[in-house]
Amino acid sequence: MIGQIDGSLVTKFTVQFNLFGGTLMALHTKRHLAFMKEVDSLKHMGCFCFTELGYGNNAPKMETTATYDKETGEFTINSPTVLSQKFWITNGACHANFAIVFA
Repeated sequence: MIGQIDGSLVTKFTVQFNLFGGTLMALHTKRHLAFMKEVDSLKHMGCFCFTELGYGNNAPKMETTATYDKETGEFTINSPTVLSQKFWITNGACHANFAIVFA
């Protein structure tokens, strides 16, 4: 129904609720439950950072790594080459304040 009115809105809707929200739903822990309610209300907008410039969506070839630092409680995301630059679908440049990043 949305697609009949605005094709770009349907893409954003799909990213927010299927790719971002759906991935969060599939991989969540108890600490994510309160956050997930804010995804449904659109308070937290997300994007889906899976694709890499040189590898598309070929996950085994991806070069991006994520290293967790226990002391700071943060991840360091490293895309070491031009081919490993992440590309995301919609929401990223203007609307997203969170991302699902595959590394």
